[in-house]
Amino acid sequence: MKQQYRLWVIGVVAILLVAVVAFTGRNSANAEQTLTLQAPAFVRASADESTISNIGTYLSTEAGISAYIQTASSINLNQVRGEFRTIETETANYIIGSVAVPNHPENFDVHVYVHTDGWILAYYLKTDPASKIADVRGGTINSTKLSTVLAIVAGAAGYPTPNVNYYDFRYPNATHILMVAENHEDGRDFTIQMPNDFGYFERSFAISNSGQWGDGLDFWINGVKATRIWTGWDMTYGIITASQLLPGQTHYINLSGNQYPYGVLVITYRVQ
Repeated sequence: MKQQYRLWVIGVVAILLVAVVAFTGRNSANAEQTLTLQAPAFVRASADESTISNIGTYLSTEAGISAYIQTASSINLNQVRGEFRTIETETANYIIGSVAVPNHPENFDVHVYVHTDGWILAYYLKTDPASKIADVRGGTINSTKLSTVLAIVAGAAGYPTPNVNYYDFRYPNATHILMVAENHEDGRDFTIQMPNDFGYFERSFAISNSGQWGDGLDFWINGVKATRIWTGWDMTYGIITASQLLPGQTHYINLSGNQYPYGVLVITYRVQ
């Protein structure tokens, strides 16, 4: 048990509190990533809620974790249509359908909304935990399945992928997602402590193990297995209950797997 992480708040500029999440302790390279959450403009509510678009209302009933970009100019839908495995809805202005994630089974297909005005939004359904986005097969948290699909669709439209933004439709008040990665080379374990003064919405995990499928591939918190939602190929993802990962306490996280496990802890939270 070599690594210990502690979330802490730093930074005061004039009278504004600038809150960021950081970690103390040692771990493998690129072992933590913090994603900032912000609603896209077509979803963002104002004093006059009639300004929320119809598509924003639709996505708010269907989508969970999402990632999005807006290209510099318009998109020709004919250029991106071929990237969709299935098309659920199509109008003169937008397409909603599913796009395959390279090197993943169909269960990981990403729902994508593309509008002629340049919006591309990729999302998983509201029933999926945020950890489903983690690219555990690729062994990285520098990108996600959603950002990979955004790059595919944007590339088909003839655009590079600019900075990717994230938003969880289920938790409009959430401000960040924390991703902490661990692998077999770094000891398969770490400890973490979450501050009492943050608000927490979801705790979840994903894990992959090259060469091993199904049983034996688990994510453990304080000696208790986290609940699996899906297992297949060499991957598992699932949820962690609030009582398993309480703030203000030190928690021991470890991975099980006979080959080369790579796991990611994902926490959706709000900086108060």
